[in-house]
Amino acid sequence: MKIVHASTEIAGQMGILCKELRKKDHQAAGYNTFHTYLNYQGEIINSDAFEILKDLEFIVQKSDIIHFHNANTFFYDFSDLGLLKKLGKKMVMHHWGSDVRTEKMVGSLNPYKLPPTYFSDEEIDRQLKIISAHIDTAIVQDYEAYPYVKDYYKKVYVLPLACNVEDFTVSYPSIDKENPLIIHAPTNRAFKGSDHIEAAIKKLRKKLKGKGKFTYQLLEKMSHDQALAKYREADIIIDQLLCGTYGMFSVEAMAMGKPVVAFIRDDVRRKFPKDLPIVQATPETLKDVLQDLIKNPKKRHDIGVASRKYVETYHAAERVTDKLIKIYRKL
Repeated sequence: MKIVHASTEIAGQMGILCKELRKKDHQAAGYNTFHTYLNYQGEIINSDAFEILKDLEFIVQKSDIIHFHNANTFFYDFSDLGLLKKLGKKMVMHHWGSDVRTEKMVGSLNPYKLPPTYFSDEEIDRQLKIISAHIDTAIVQDYEAYPYVKDYYKKVYVLPLACNVEDFTVSYPSIDKENPLIIHAPTNRAFKGSDHIEAAIKKLRKKLKGKGKFTYQLLEKMSHDQALAKYREADIIIDQLLCGTYGMFSVEAMAMGKPVVAFIRDDVRRKFPKDLPIVQATPETLKDVLQDLIKNPKKRHDIGVASRKYVETYHAAERVTDKLIKIYRKL
């Protein structure tokens, strides 16, 4: 198959999937126009909308499947979708959460308020109606995102986040370390619940004064590669406390053999494999959860071992791409 991914790279997923598709003897190209300090490189072409439009006729002619990401297409007003459909192009839209979460549905599904996404509820609804009028199939990463799109598309598939597991050297927390390093690396403080995390850390320092040691490090505004180097030193990783699921930060940390702390909504957790090793915490319980991990180095180590195994089993790029190819063949 000849597959084009466009035009927003989210958490390195476009590049990981394109690389794996090529390894499986498909032709795949990823075009990214969304650039941030994370500076994802990998197997994609970092460009801009103008440059892509210059080559759009060639791109469309050569592709069998066009895999869009994050509610974005080649044209900002989605006017390309009608043309692509007339040309008989098979298309799929991959939603990543922030592009589809409406404030109203977050209020009904999630116990914690999330910061506003890119657009108003009305605009998200308008965009989803336009996209789904031309694209029958959507993909989401888990069942936290699923409710936001299920009523728009004819078919919605859940595809786990993909990880090049072999790129991550295992560094399990030492069972002899008495001063564990806790790391939190928010890309969006409000979304990740960073204020709650820092409040819990402050309370924990006060409570454990003289009775237990730990080091807390906040990582912000680093490139992806710089952040990964820091993760390897961690004994405990805190991901996010409000959204109700886990993201690529968690997957990469687990791939390194780190115990990850996050809030997973009960209804979402029931849909994940039963061996999900992420340590459950809420803004209300985080202090106690961290205290338990700080005092139990063997527990940190054992969760780290289970975390690496979980990523190898469910997030390995090869396995995820096999599932993606099956979706493509059903288009």
